[in-house]
Amino acid sequence: MHCAHIAAAAADDMGVLKILAVAAVVVLSMTGCGGGDGGASETVGYAPDRPPVTIDFWYMPSGGPLQDQAVAGEAKEFHAAHPNITVNPVRVVWEDALTRLSTASASGEGPDVTQLGTTWVGGFSELGALRPYTAAEVDAVGGQDAFTAASWSSSHLIGSSDTTAMPWLVDIRALFYRTDVLAAAGIDAATAFSTWESLEVTLQRIHESGSAVAPLAIGNENTFGIIHNVAPFVWSAGGDLLDATGTRSRLAEPAAVDAVQYYQRLVARYNDPTVAAMASNDVPAAFAAGRGAVTIDNSQSVGDFLANPARAGLQAGWATAPLPAGKAGRYGFLGGSNLAILKDAEHPDAAFEWVRFLTAKQSQQRYAVSTGLWPARTEAVAGTKLETEPRYGAFREMITHGRMYPSVAAWIVVESVIAKDFAELWHAPGELSRVQIQAILTRTSADIEETLADPGRTGIND
Repeated sequence: MHCAHIAAAAADDMGVLKILAVAAVVVLSMTGCGGGDGGASETVGYAPDRPPVTIDFWYMPSGGPLQDQAVAGEAKEFHAAHPNITVNPVRVVWEDALTRLSTASASGEGPDVTQLGTTWVGGFSELGALRPYTAAEVDAVGGQDAFTAASWSSSHLIGSSDTTAMPWLVDIRALFYRTDVLAAAGIDAATAFSTWESLEVTLQRIHESGSAVAPLAIGNENTFGIIHNVAPFVWSAGGDLLDATGTRSRLAEPAAVDAVQYYQRLVARYNDPTVAAMASNDVPAAFAAGRGAVTIDNSQSVGDFLANPARAGLQAGWATAPLPAGKAGRYGFLGGSNLAILKDAEHPDAAFEWVRFLTAKQSQQRYAVSTGLWPARTEAVAGTKLETEPRYGAFREMITHGRMYPSVAAWIVVESVIAKDFAELWHAPGELSRVQIQAILTRTSADIEETLADPGRTGIND
């Protein structure tokens, strides 16, 4: 599929021009006439003397009007630097995005550039819906090393050398906790969350202290969110969700069973029952309102909590901590969004200019910091509140331990299988035995492997 895709891309006029341009710069560099910074940035993109064009950009906000304003602001900044390119931002809600992108890919009438959830890259790449970035384009944005190490694993389909989605924004998670509740229970925050054992002891001591605040605040209705919380414990136990090739489930193995049993025990014993009935997206507001002493959330909530500190749970005092380390080390789920150019993009060169702009340091600092998201570009953190604000400290630590799901074509379906089967874990009336958990994970593994064995299954057009 990939060879055919590349051949098709090379066959259109724009592809031929790009190939000629790359060839030209090679000749110039061989004769000593190459310019400036090695030539890569001069051979790609949309030159200032080319005709004015308008490109469509689909984005999926997760933080309300703040992100709408930020996208509009970046489009304005970009147009000032590239007067011959106008960006038309199109807001698409996450709930509709997969269907709309699937339809757009099939019809060839989609946007030039789209935001893409990291877990969707494998599926859309397998379908040939995305235009691969050329080697010169990858070099022009700084190359793989410019981005958070784990985020680059979502830039391509597993096993493929084609870069089809450029890292943009990162979803990295850490613990949030109430400092007053820990102090009242006589718990040292410096060691309260360092290991699996210390986290469990901390929750138990809060429970035994007679605190009116439940030890834990985890929402169980949005099971996709729960997967993001559980995966780090599986990894830190020495287990995994799939094998290295992305063709076999590892969820029924002892390490994964250890992790799920541990996590399910904490939820069964210590979770706030009101929060348990919530979707994960509603939990941050519940924590801020005073429900639960400890929760797991991403960096967006730091920005929200700092901007709106008057809520009861925040006034009492709050802080963040890295997720605990297991016997195999410390790990965190790393997700987020990438930027992809559709294969049928009307203006692919201008589209790349927009991608290059959004992934550059200045835009990453403006956009990510203003919305509370984490930039995929490593250098963009320097000199911002992400580097200096103490309550971002846990995220600075966790970003180095981040790990993404394998970029397999069928991950959308695999995640759905896990979410469906794991629901039994979170809706159990109490703590489950290891035998019960083993049975659930064995069934889940069988369902996953059935999905992986179905050739061409992506969950996008199914």
